[in-house]
Formats: sequence, C-alpha cells, structure tokens
Amino acid sequence: MAKKLNAWIRKNPLTPDPNDYVAVPVTVGSIQIEGIVDELEKEGMELKRETVIDVVNRFNRKAAEMLVSGYNVNTGLVYMRPIIKGVFYGKTWNPETNSLVPSITPGMDLRTAIGDTNVEILGEQSNPLEILSLTDTFTGKTDGTLTKGRNAEIRGSYLKIAGEDPACGVAFTNTATAETTRLDMADIVINEPSRLLILVPASLAAGEYELSLTTQFSTGSTLLKQPRSTTFGVPVVIA
Repeated sequence: MAKKLNAWIRKNPLTPDPNDYVAVPVTVGSIQIEGIVDELEKEGMELKRETVIDVVNRFNRKAAEMLVSGYNVNTGLVYMRPIIKGVFYGKTWNPETNSLVPSITPGMDLRTAIGDTNVEILGEQSNPLEILSLTDTFTGKTDGTLTKGRNAEIRGSYLKIAGEDPACGVAFTNTATAETTRLDMADIVINEPSRLLILVPASLAAGEYELSLTTQFSTGSTLLKQPRSTTFGVPVVIA
C-alpha cells in the first residue's frame, strides 16, 4: 500500500537564487523499538511483545558486534560496513585522529518502502525552525558525539530560546530510559537565532540521546503564542 510523506518547501539558504528551494519533511515525532512493536500489535501480531523486544535488542547487539568484527552486515533494512577514518602517523592507531565508523546504505526493505512512498508538498514553510548541525567544540566532531561537561555548538534557523512556556529550552532525552534532562538557561552560553552554544550537562550518563529544542521565538520581539519544537536528526552519543 502506498505511503505518504508530507513536506514543506523553503528557500535554499546556501544559494543566492531566489527560485532555488529545498524540501523539508514534516516529522511527526520519534519512535523507538517499543513504539514500533505497539504498531505491530495493532496489525495483529500474535507474539508476546516482551519476546519481540528482546529478540530485536539481541539482533541489534549482535549485528553491531559483527560489524565491528569486520563483517559487512545486511539486515534487509540497511547494509553496513566498517570504515576507518583519519590520517595515520607512525603507523599506529591514534584515537585523537582516527575513528571507526559505520557506512550505512539502504537495504532492500528500505528501498522498497521509499519506492512506495508519495511526497506531498504542503506549500512554502515560513520561519522554519531547524537544527542543521551539531559540533562538539572540545573535539571538533560533528557526528553527534558530545563530551559531557564541555561546550557544543548548535547551528540552524530560528533556534533562539525565548518564551515563558515551561517547555521552552534545550533537552537531552535518553533513548534507552526515556529520561529527559533539560538545560538551565545559564547553560546556554550563546542564544542567537542561527547559533546556540550550550554546556553539555556533566550529569548525563554515557549512552544515546535525542536532542530537542523548543521555543516561542519568531521574528523581532514578537513571540509565538504556542511553542514549536524540533529534534536533531542524528542520535547524540555521550561517551
């Protein structure tokens, strides 16, 4: 059955051409393994949800182990292979300049889903709130890895944190426990429409997080009546 993805178009900020637009998918939230299993139950899945969640977690762990052991891993959804980055000096591994990362491309299942999807353009997006990049200023990495207790730079559009709504601010949500840590405004060192400089909480446990931002900022001194939110598209990893 054909699927539909809604999207807005907005002017391309990278070119001076007034007729150059890019499309921005409309995201409807984030979903984890438990949420996907909920959807499978709605479809009539007969297996126990605890069993399915356990098998999926075991599968993910084993696939990761095989990848970092040198295997090219095809899960059906994605195809992964290990890549080593960085220049080598002295013919030895240096974690300061070298890193092991996965190269990920769509597998057959994902390509089929994409091929069955229709994109519907809703119109031109005004004042788009968007996180374009995240940089660990301590290490210089832009892959989503952050150092707790150090600064991180967020770049994008309409990012400035403003408004009295208690939801406004920057938050880290642990993807394993769903526990959310919100930053104090004092930890937002630079608060500009296109750039935030934040202090990553030293209290964050090592793990994977979702970085989200909520604000009532619009243009000038006018605030939105209702806050709007955006989520960084790459999982944030606290080492």
